[in-house]
Amino acid sequence: MADYAVENVQLRLMYELGEDEKGNLLFRSKNYNNIKVDAEATALLQAAGAISGLQATPVSNVRRSELHYLG
Repeated sequence: MADYAVENVQLRLMYELGEDEKGNLLFRSKNYNNIKVDAEATALLQAAGAISGLQATPVSNVRRSELHYLG
């Protein structure tokens, strides 16, 4: 089994912009880079809540994305 390490962590917030002329929901994502590798899920959700409080558009989804180094 190969060893791996987390190289980079990213917080992605998906914003709901509304609907298009056909009624399909429109989304926009914003990525926040250089998140601490050992950041816990509760801390990331708190940060996402603070960021979303500053935005006019509602947040529909919060994701943690990791880039792994295989070695």
